[in-house]
Amino acid sequence: MEETHVLSGGPYSSPYPIKWLLDVRFICGVIFFLTGFIINVISDTILRKIRSNNEKGYRIPSGFLFSFVSCPNYLGEIIEWLGWAILTWSIAGLSFFIWTVANLLRRALSHHKWYKKEFSNYPPKRQALIPFVL
Repeated sequence: MEETHVLSGGPYSSPYPIKWLLDVRFICGVIFFLTGFIINVISDTILRKIRSNNEKGYRIPSGFLFSFVSCPNYLGEIIEWLGWAILTWSIAGLSFFIWTVANLLRRALSHHKWYKKEFSNYPPKRQALIPFVL
């Protein structure tokens, strides 16, 4: 049934045949997307818990990927869009990924710089966005 399409959004979208669901690009993309989603949700939960204690001022987030980077929620979102770009294998997916990196990379660097300025005890080996790299 090659004529059956999934993920169809009408006349303005690319049709995906059913066999696309078994393509290695689709499967890898879904794995990346779900991994990024989980990273994003856990990181945002940690940030919300810090702010829900009714304490005044800011605290250094810790635990999970905050042990390695200042903005793991941004890292998770970037991984999500990478997964989307791979699983759709489309120019639109790639465009969203590039836009997300361009937007969140700058924000992560800015947040990291702010943390280092505000907290003298900020972990010196913690990176802005990518563990052990950036």
